[in-house]
Amino acid sequence: MQSPQPMMYAMSWYLDLVTPGWDGLIEDNYQAVMPLIGAKKFGIHYLYQPPFCQQLGVFGKNTSTDVVKSFLLAIPRKYRFAEIMMNESNKIDLTNAEMLTNITLQLGCAIENIRTGYNENTRRNIRKAEQNKLSVYKGFDIENIISLFKTNKGEALGKNESWYSTLKTLSYQLRHLSLANTFCAMNQHNEIIAGILLVEFNGRAVLLFSGSGSEARETGAMHFLVDSILKDICTSHQIFDFEGSNNENLAKFYLGFGGKKSSYPFVRINRLPFPVRWMKGKGLDHSQISAK
Repeated sequence: MQSPQPMMYAMSWYLDLVTPGWDGLIEDNYQAVMPLIGAKKFGIHYLYQPPFCQQLGVFGKNTSTDVVKSFLLAIPRKYRFAEIMMNESNKIDLTNAEMLTNITLQLGCAIENIRTGYNENTRRNIRKAEQNKLSVYKGFDIENIISLFKTNKGEALGKNESWYSTLKTLSYQLRHLSLANTFCAMNQHNEIIAGILLVEFNGRAVLLFSGSGSEARETGAMHFLVDSILKDICTSHQIFDFEGSNNENLAKFYLGFGGKKSSYPFVRINRLPFPVRWMKGKGLDHSQISAK
């Protein structure tokens, strides 16, 4: 299968790491594919979006509206419910499909050119970080970044031990494949106060995970860190992918670097029995997908 915009999320080895036992739909001789991530609960088979996979859906040379619809129609009927984040090349005209936001920044030029797109808040926070004498360490320190996230956000976001275990396994395997590094902001006492796991795939640098604490917010550490990463990779990559966000505050942070919004579809299929169907929200059925 050859996709004009390949994403690491759809690579078989990546899916094996985040969701072993996944399935998929294949058109002809891998002209197009669609990963299916299934599970079973209370006797009901369903499809879900696995962790650390922002976009899935249909990948191939042709991902027209008709092709995407044909894949959705081909999802086995045993799956009574599905929530799938498609990808940016999947253009669909379905009434109940929700559009989600991604933010990316075009690279392939000098850092001075990129910095012209920063807003004043971003510039001010970078200056604040410099005044606080922060420094950046590039290496692989995922454990400390996870610890920062767990302490400051993990409980509020409801992350469980299985999620952290998957993150660690994925991080170390990506590092083993020479696809991942971490960038950490250090204070004057050489303590990590913020960190980012950056994955580099096919010219695309993806901000896959980050962690920070109160000191990072007070010192502008995350703005300083992203600027340092952009300086490091700006001429060797084509795209910096912020991986979102539908969170208004995060989106504002990303857009402050000159990032641009794009959208990708979120599709829900709801064929649950009537008594529980309403609990999961409106979803598509075969008649709606096949309708012209």
